[in-house]
Amino acid sequence: MKDSKLSIEVGWNADEDYLKKLVKGFQRASQVIYDYTDGYAMISEISIKNNVQEGSEEWRESMVRMTLNKTPPYTSNGFWYWKWVKNLDGREESYIRFPWNWYNDPLNKGWYGGMAHELGHFVFGIGDEYGAPFSWDPNQNGTMVGFTCGGLKDILENKYGIWFEKMKTVMEAGHQWTEISTPKDYADFREQLENVSRELENKAGYGLLELIINHGGPDNLDSIDKVMPTHWQTNYTIDGLKQNRKSAWDVVFALLAKGHTLGHDYVDGIDAGLYLDLDFDGQEDTQLPGNYTAKVGPYTGVGYYMIARWG
Repeated sequence: MKDSKLSIEVGWNADEDYLKKLVKGFQRASQVIYDYTDGYAMISEISIKNNVQEGSEEWRESMVRMTLNKTPPYTSNGFWYWKWVKNLDGREESYIRFPWNWYNDPLNKGWYGGMAHELGHFVFGIGDEYGAPFSWDPNQNGTMVGFTCGGLKDILENKYGIWFEKMKTVMEAGHQWTEISTPKDYADFREQLENVSRELENKAGYGLLELIINHGGPDNLDSIDKVMPTHWQTNYTIDGLKQNRKSAWDVVFALLAKGHTLGHDYVDGIDAGLYLDLDFDGQEDTQLPGNYTAKVGPYTGVGYYMIARWG
């Protein structure tokens, strides 16, 4: 099992009640991580420093920076957790910024699911799965925003009566889902995009790409592949080969499984060195099992094994 140790700084003088809730929130985030890695990773230890001035030198010495600012959670330089582990230059530029009252407090599933989502970026290098890497104007009011599958779903269902399903993963919506994507998830999602485009053409006379362009999408949007989620379009180095079009589980397997390596965003050759047997056949997996389906759970009290220190 891969254990992660996190340094956390709180940018105000939090009371003991909040600090206790913060610990419980990270315990629950650990359980989500344990779930989405099918029992192969968890948070083993957190250290919390309270009342640290935002922007100070001390503030820059933490992986997770809790702030009173209400800006949504954000990860700077995903996968650079490994720079912290290896004490490499530039590690201070990688962090998770997280608002104190996201979904009200750390005991809410939206909070700890959101933290598990950000740790998916920070530790495992997984990309977002709620949209694609371009902007559009879904309301056709002159306001450009990042493309989201939720926005596309609203247009398709409300205007055209075409059903559309977002990916059911923690990297799509941490407040709803606790699994990460598999190759089959992406095959199914791409097939859905093709089917929706055909149905739209039958109803409206134009396909999905033209609909997105008509809503302010890029003029060079010439392939369904460009509408696939950001993670799928992200570049990785797996076992020394640069590649993309990979599921989250492809990436996590390359990181965790002994004898394989993962590189991303100028951090290369990371091998967590674990023995993985995802299909429970009693043999060590040398590759992600074909047509792999993530397990439901495990739902355990693993979070209570997490060591918490604060001062």
